[in-house]
Amino acid sequence: MLAKLGGRRYQCAENGRNIERLGPPSSVTLMRHALVFALLFFAFPARAETLVSFDAMTTPPAPVRGLLARPSGGGPFPAVLLLHSCLGLPGNRGVLEDALTRAGYVALIVDDFSTRGLTETCTVEFPEALGDALGASEYLRRQDFVDKSRIAAVGFSQGGDTALRIATSPGRGFRAAAAFYPPCANRSDAELQIPTLILVGALDSVTPAADCRQLAKRQPGVAELVVYPGADHGFDLPEFAGGRRVLGMWLKYDREAAQHSWAELRRFLARSLAR
Repeated sequence: MLAKLGGRRYQCAENGRNIERLGPPSSVTLMRHALVFALLFFAFPARAETLVSFDAMTTPPAPVRGLLARPSGGGPFPAVLLLHSCLGLPGNRGVLEDALTRAGYVALIVDDFSTRGLTETCTVEFPEALGDALGASEYLRRQDFVDKSRIAAVGFSQGGDTALRIATSPGRGFRAAAAFYPPCANRSDAELQIPTLILVGALDSVTPAADCRQLAKRQPGVAELVVYPGADHGFDLPEFAGGRRVLGMWLKYDREAAQHSWAELRRFLARSLAR
C-alpha cells in the first residue's frame, strides 16, 4: 500500500519494488482507488469506438480524425483526451478505451497522422500536435454527453509533451493533465497551471527521469511524479515485450509498471475530475 504524500520525494515498496514518488498529499490510497475502479469497471458497459473528425486549431485549420468511445447512457460524462506518441496510435488502444469508458469516462484518441499521411514524427519537429489536441477538446465540448468542465489530457511520449504544454498554458479549459514518459526537458522552465501527473521509467534513455524530477520538484502541490525502477521508455506498450530498438530509441514493456501506472492514472483522474 502506498503511504500518503507530503510534498516530498520518498521511496515506497509496492509488490516488493521500490517506486519513487513526488507529489501532493493524497486523501486516499492507490489500492483503494484501484478497488473503486474495479467496481466501476462493471458498472458502465463499454461501447465500440467511433471514427470522428474535427478541425485542428492550427493556421490554417487542418482536418484531423479521432477515435471516440463513450459509456452507455446520456451523461454528461467527464472526458479524457488521449494523445499518442511519435510512433502513432498505440496497439493497445482498445484496452485503454475500454478501461476508461467502463469507469465512466468518454475517451477520445487523437489521430495526428492519418489525414496527413504520416507514419512517425520521431525524427522531426511536430508543432501541429498542440493544435490537434485543442481542436479535439473543442469537439468534446460540443457534445451533449460530455461534461465540459471535466476534461483531462493524457499523453504518451510526444503526446506527453503536448499534455505538459497544455498543463503550462492557462485558459485551455482542461481540468488536469497526465504524461507518460514525456520529454520534461522541453518544459524545464515552465510553470504547471493545473494538476499534473508524470509517470516515467528510471532507465528511460529517451526521456530521462532526471528531467522530470527537476520539473516536478519545483512545483509541489501541482505536480505528481512516479518513477518506476528498472522500467524503460514505452513501459506500458505490450508490443515491445522483451525490448526493441526503434528509430534509435530503446523501448521495453514492463507489465508491472504498466499495471501500476494505470492504477495511478485512474486514481489521479478520479480525484482531479471529481465534481
